Amino acid sequence: MTVEVPEERLQAAMRSAARRLAQNVKIPGFRPGKAPYEVILNKVGHESIFEEALDGLGQEMYREAIKESDLNPYAPGTLEEIVSKDPLVLRFTVPLEPNVELGDYREIRVPFESPEVSDEEFEKVLEEIRQSRALIEPADRPAQFSDVVIIDVTSELKEPEEGEDASIMDMKGTEILLSEDARWPIKGIAEHLVGIEAGKELDFDATFPEDYPVESLRQREAKFHIKCVEVKSRLIPEWSDDLAQSMGEFNDLLDLRLKLRDNLIHSAQQEADSNYTEEVMAALVDKAGFEYPPILLEEGIDELVTEWSKSLASQNMTLDDYLKIEGKKLDDLREELLPQAQKRLLKALVLGKIVEEENLKVDEQEITEQIERMVEPFKERAGEFRKVIDNPEGRRRIRLDLLTEKAFQRIIAIAKGEGDKIESKEETESEEKPSETEETSEKE
Repeated sequence: MTVEVPEERLQAAMRSAARRLAQNVKIPGFRPGKAPYEVILNKVGHESIFEEALDGLGQEMYREAIKESDLNPYAPGTLEEIVSKDPLVLRFTVPLEPNVELGDYREIRVPFESPEVSDEEFEKVLEEIRQSRALIEPADRPAQFSDVVIIDVTSELKEPEEGEDASIMDMKGTEILLSEDARWPIKGIAEHLVGIEAGKELDFDATFPEDYPVESLRQREAKFHIKCVEVKSRLIPEWSDDLAQSMGEFNDLLDLRLKLRDNLIHSAQQEADSNYTEEVMAALVDKAGFEYPPILLEEGIDELVTEWSKSLASQNMTLDDYLKIEGKKLDDLREELLPQAQKRLLKALVLGKIVEEENLKVDEQEITEQIERMVEPFKERAGEFRKVIDNPEGRRRIRLDLLTEKAFQRIIAIAKGEGDKIESKEETESEEKPSETEETSEKE
């Protein structure tokens, strides 16, 4: 948007700016802010006065131009360029509201397969639970398979590169379960430790595998030194009604098995639903067309950087510490986060458009019911927690969460082809028009 500033507006702004600048400038013979304009102009210079004047004048001209135009800004505009100074012509960038074209989204179909929990998977989880109930106690004998050994371990590279620190690890009091699955600190560690006794030490060489988590160590040979601190036996109980009852509110072993299978099926269903939702969203995003102001993406990156900082703080590390360790700048991190921010943004825009196209609504009663569900687990403290969330801002957030959930449910029903479960747009649009407050909240 290009705006020409009338000369009289510029001169008035220049004189006001000069008076402000004169407050902090000593001019012999005049009290602060009382010197004539020409004297101030000679003292501080035309460019300084112009820059001071432009700060306020640019905002005023922008607001006036927006009122006269038919533009609906999404966020504050930005002064991009001074096209000319005589006359003064300013060019602004105006962020407009996002525009999303979903296309024929109601024709999208994504196949869905209900998850199953096989007997093998069920028995494997059951065995893991039994193993977790093992009785562990000190053993005055050499270590055997299925024992737990506590070790001190150090290791270093056999052939470090020039200038490379050869030391890899120096760990004290580490517990190792001697099983074929043991892979730390190196695959096959159990075979080295079987037969060791408390107080004994051993040395061996090993090569890190191709899939080792630390990429810089893959396929490199290292020397290991291990001292056995303690050997512990593991007595694994046999399944019984008593063992099942000791694990929680189970009547007997059969009750535990039935409830465990139900839980596994429920977990598998949740995972399948989550994966399916991601597939459907990806299909919708791929089909849609987008126009949005760059500021939206920048705000998304800002949010991710904030989340990253909080995650690092939970590990007692600051963002600056992390960047220093990784040898990166903040701009590098923002560049890495850009694809994730864009993916999140496009999904949010699609969901917002689905809410609009499908005329989805959340009424006050639904919000109240959701609040009651949220506070119910707090029991005697429910009233205290209700005060925290049952306020205008809390209800607004809950409204948005419920709208998001309704949008997810709607697109899933569409993708599965469950037309009988989808209320037609014509039916929803014929309902009573929402109040002005509802419309404002839904737009937010």
